[in-house]
Amino acid sequence: MSPKCAVAAENGGCIVKTDAIVDTSVFVDYLRQVPQAQAWFLASTHLSLSITPVVWMEIVQGARSSVERAQSIRFLRQFAIEHPTPDDNHWAMRQLAQFHLSHGVEMADVMIASVAARLSVPLYTLNIKHYQPLPALVVQRPY
Repeated sequence: MSPKCAVAAENGGCIVKTDAIVDTSVFVDYLRQVPQAQAWFLASTHLSLSITPVVWMEIVQGARSSVERAQSIRFLRQFAIEHPTPDDNHWAMRQLAQFHLSHGVEMADVMIASVAARLSVPLYTLNIKHYQPLPALVVQRPY
C-alpha cells in the first residue's frame, strides 16, 4: 500500500509508479471498519495505490472530531498523492460541462477521475454510477 519507488530521482527522492487511484468511498468504508474494505486494503499491499488532493480533503472534511481527523490523516500518509495537472483540470471542466446535467456527475468526481484517466490506471470506487459516463476511464469496484 505504501508508495513504491519506481525510479530514483536525481535529488535522492523517487518517482512513484501509481497502479490505481482510490476514491473517497473506499476510504470511508475502511475508516468505518467495514470488513470487506479492510480485507481489500490488506490484499492490495502489492499495489501502489494513490489518492488525489480531492480524496484527501473529502476524508479530512468528513472527520467528526479532532481525533478522527488525526487518525484519517495518519492513515492517508501511506498513499502517494497524485496532483492534477492543468490538462487534468481542463479535462475535468469539459466532463463536468458535458455530464453534470445529464448524469449528475459532480465536480469532485471529475477532478478525481481526471488523474486516473491521465495516468491510464483504474479508479477504485463504490460509486460506479458517478463515473460511468466519463471517457477514457477504467472504473472498478474493489469488493
